[in-house]
Amino acid sequence: MKALVWLRNDLRMDDNPALREACKLSEEVHAIYIYSQNQNKEHNEANCKIDFFIENLKDLSKSLSKVNIPLTIINSDGFNDNPEIIKKYIELNSIEKIFWNNQFGEDEINRDESVKDLLQNSNIEVKTFDEQVVFEPGSILTGEGKPYSVFTPFKRKWIENFTLDMLDIEFKYTEKKSTKIKSNINEFDFNFQKTHSVDMSLWPIGEHEAQMRLHSYLDKNIFKYAQDRNDPIIDGTSRLSAYLASGVISPKRCILEALKLNNFELDSGEKGIVKWIDEIIWREFYKNIMFSFPKVSRGQPFQEYTKKIKWRFNDDELNAWKLGNTGFPIIDAAMKQLTK
Repeated sequence: MKALVWLRNDLRMDDNPALREACKLSEEVHAIYIYSQNQNKEHNEANCKIDFFIENLKDLSKSLSKVNIPLTIINSDGFNDNPEIIKKYIELNSIEKIFWNNQFGEDEINRDESVKDLLQNSNIEVKTFDEQVVFEPGSILTGEGKPYSVFTPFKRKWIENFTLDMLDIEFKYTEKKSTKIKSNINEFDFNFQKTHSVDMSLWPIGEHEAQMRLHSYLDKNIFKYAQDRNDPIIDGTSRLSAYLASGVISPKRCILEALKLNNFELDSGEKGIVKWIDEIIWREFYKNIMFSFPKVSRGQPFQEYTKKIKWRFNDDELNAWKLGNTGFPIIDAAMKQLTK
């Protein structure tokens, strides 16, 4: 059987359920990534984020090639043409099943529904997974069956329902059947111009580097995280956010490795570990907010009362903030660090 894996914000092989299941069930596996500069602009993606993403996509292509999975990059005008792009690739390559990991923004959900609708009458089986979270979005609910809007009770319910088998993520990839398709990533024109001044050496490229950063942090600094995270002069955080945001490392991997150091306790034991896992659960809470309250994907405030805030629109003040020239030392230091 031939399978297609549609990559999104999941640029890794470790704990990638769509890729894992495709490899389990299929002799031949293809991978695609649909790239759109227009969509990047529409979603206000930062130049440095796109830079980081492209380089990690290239690194993933090398890893996939070792098990005979070609990665094809396809240019797109935007989400609206994704269904036809997918259908065309499936027809040209006689694909029987497609696998992908879900995203939770409103545009992404609508895009995926359009793809499913188009493939429904083509006898193409669609398999989807939730790799950005431990629990399916919308499944952690209040006693009234409503989504949580406050973190603490969400976390409490999350911990109550958690079982260790949810972190059963180990998988060994084996070589798949060779295909005639070759990856086009080295020839593909991303039409990307680097305009940022961020020192990208602070975030080495690749899944292996992300795993090394995780284990280095767990070995050295996590035990002091509860106090060090709030002191800006101390390098007390993991610096894994960029990797998590692009899917170069998974939340489940982070939680599992941290739990190993804490006798698999979520809410007791080492304070630093408990607090660090807390922050990963925060990420999941925000995914649930995006899923359950789609208005936040449209630039609308989560709290309705904040619509009444009277904003000042002053370009000079905005630029002073961006450049770290407000006169407030803690703000200026933070903004200068962000720009570098």
